[in-house]
This record gives sequence, C-alpha cells and structure tokens, in this order.
Amino acid sequence: MGDTTVPRGATMKIGRVDGNLELHEGVQVEPEASSPIEVSGEVRCHGSAKFHGSLACGEFYADEGRFQVRGDLKAQRDIEVRHGDLMVDGSLEARSVEVDDRLEVRRDARADEFEVGGHLEVAGSITAESVDVGGLFRVGGAATVDRIDVGGMADVKGTIKTSSLDVGGSASVAGGEVSDSIDVGGSFTSSKPLKFRKIDVGGSVTLAEGGEGGGVDVGGRFESKGNLSFENIDVGGVVEIGGDGQGEGVDVGGMLQVGGSLSLKRDLEIGGRARIGGALRLNSLEVGGEVEAELIEAQGSVEVGGRLRTRKGTKARTIDLGDRSQATGPLVAEVVRIGERAEVEDVYAGKLELEEKARARNLYVTQGRIESRCRILGEVIYRDRLDSEPDVEFARPPVKAEELPKPPL
Repeated sequence: MGDTTVPRGATMKIGRVDGNLELHEGVQVEPEASSPIEVSGEVRCHGSAKFHGSLACGEFYADEGRFQVRGDLKAQRDIEVRHGDLMVDGSLEARSVEVDDRLEVRRDARADEFEVGGHLEVAGSITAESVDVGGLFRVGGAATVDRIDVGGMADVKGTIKTSSLDVGGSASVAGGEVSDSIDVGGSFTSSKPLKFRKIDVGGSVTLAEGGEGGGVDVGGRFESKGNLSFENIDVGGVVEIGGDGQGEGVDVGGMLQVGGSLSLKRDLEIGGRARIGGALRLNSLEVGGEVEAELIEAQGSVEVGGRLRTRKGTKARTIDLGDRSQATGPLVAEVVRIGERAEVEDVYAGKLELEEKARARNLYVTQGRIESRCRILGEVIYRDRLDSEPDVEFARPPVKAEELPKPPL
C-alpha cells in the first residue's frame, strides 16, 4: 500500500504503508493482524485519532486533538504533537519527542530529547539526553536523563541518574546520582541514598536514607535521616542529620542537630543552637547561642556566646566564652577567656583571663588574670603567675606548683 489518506471519522484496517499515512479528524486505525501497523514514511494526523495496536513509522506528526496508540509507538525520527495530547499504552521510542500539552506513556520511554509543555508521565522508566517539561514530570520507574528541566513538579519513583535536575516547584526521587547540580525552588526529597555534587533548594530538603555529595545550600530546612558525607552546608534555618556527619564546613542560621558524631575539616558557624549526639571534631567553632556535644575537639578556636555543654569536655587552641555564658564540662586550651558573669567548671589553660563577676570551679593554669568580684568554688593551681583583684573570692588560697594536674583531654 502506497501513500494513504483516511477521511474524517472513518475506521480502516492497515497492515503496512510504503509511504505516508494521512488521517483526518476522528479516524480509527486497526491492525490487519497481530503485527504492528507499519508506515515507512510520515504519519500525519489532522485532529484526534486512535490506533488500536502498536505503530511503527518514520515520523509522527499530529495537530489539534487527542491521539492514542493502544500499543507501542516507535518512530525512526521525530514525534511532534501540536495543541494536543498523546497517550501511548505501551512503550515509546523516537529520536525526539515534542508535545504541546500532555504526554502519557504506560511503559518505558526512550528518545534523545523530550519537550512537553504540560505534563509528561511515564509509568515505566525513561531514558534520554534531555527532558524539558513545563508542568508535571512523573516517572514510575528509573530516570536516566542527562539534563532535566521542569517548571512545576518532578516525581521519580525509581532511581535517578542525571547531570542536572532543575525544578521550579517540588521534586522527589528514590535515590541515585546527580553528578552536577540539583536546583529546586520549593522542596526536594530523596527516599533512598543519594549521590550529588551540589544541592541548591529554596525551601526544604529531606534525604530519607542519607547520602554522599558536595555543597548544600538551602533556604529553609535540611534533613538527612541517615549518615551524610558532604563538602559544605549553608542553611538559613534548620539542619538535622540523623546519623554521623562528615564534611568540610557548616554554616547554619538557626539550629543544627546531629544524632551521631560530626567531623569537619574546617569550621562550624551556628547562629542559634547546635546539638551533637556524639563527638564534634573540627577546625574552629562559632556559636551565637548554645552548643551541646559529648566531646568537642577543635584545632583552632571555640567561641560560644551562650551555653557550652559537654560530658567529656572541650579542647581547642583558644576558647572564648561570651558575657553571661555558661559552660559544662572541662575546658582545655592554650588560651581561655571567660566573659563577665559567665559560669564554668574546670579550666586547664596556658593563659587564662577571667572577667568580672565570673564564676569557676577549679583552675589549673600556667598564668592567669582574675578580675574583680569573681568567685572560685574549688582549687586554683598555677605554675608561673597569677594576678587577681583583692575582692576575688577564693574557696581555697591559690597554690603555685612546678607541675599542673594533667587535663582529661
């Protein structure tokens, strides 16, 4: 059969067309046998049409309507639907796919490019170099796509493998790997472990089973319910890591909570409160409010404006506690400064400065200065020099010794 035209509203059985197939409004095409409908050239639909079986063609073009293939759709070159919807009950395969409104595929979909103005829904898996969707992108299986750009919402029920995921609204995946960037305007969720290079999300992020990656930049809330390996975390609101955390640095405007231990190569800066279930090991620590950990070990400085609480203690090169601050657990450092009206327990320092009206339990220092109206509840042992104001209250007179007690850290 050569070039074939089917008039408006007709039903025709077709086995193979050696040429082009042109369909007008309301046409239904049925296969002659169990084999697919084959068209060596173009299929052109002017208005809604339905194929009651699989269709294999050189190219598929449709305009103005709803188009359904009750089987697989395979085009050697392009599939294009203008001002309409395309429904494929089986699998879809083409070089490129462009649909203005809605594309639904009930099995797998494969093409170099997918461009859909409204909704793209694939019940199976999708494989492509790029996917560009204006509204909703939903995949029931895995998504192996080099670049994904979605204006509205993306929902991938299987694993994802892509270089970039860019979504204007919300996005959810079942783990996988994003080798370059995740850029989401609203919320992002991964239900399985995720590998990533960069996460940039305006709202919230939830990694249900943790992950491994690079930078995290989130405007609101970031949560990893499992262990997390990262480079840098910068979050305006809240960070929660259910297991252990390991990375370069963390900067959080609000609260940080880690269920296990946290190890950082560089710094931790917290505007509000930090709670670490295990040990905190890092280069330097700066907390505006409160910090709590089993143990804190810093290569550089520890600065706390509010409350410092540990069970085993805090060790650093320098420790600086703000006015009216409180510290629980021993403090060990080369240099320790305790602000006015602050309260601490045991201090082991090369050089100590205790400012006015501060209170301490035991002091073990090489040299120190204690300002007016401070109160020492335990013992004071120093090696080289100790200067104190006359109104400092000592529970016991300071003792000079050749050797100081060994710190617990």
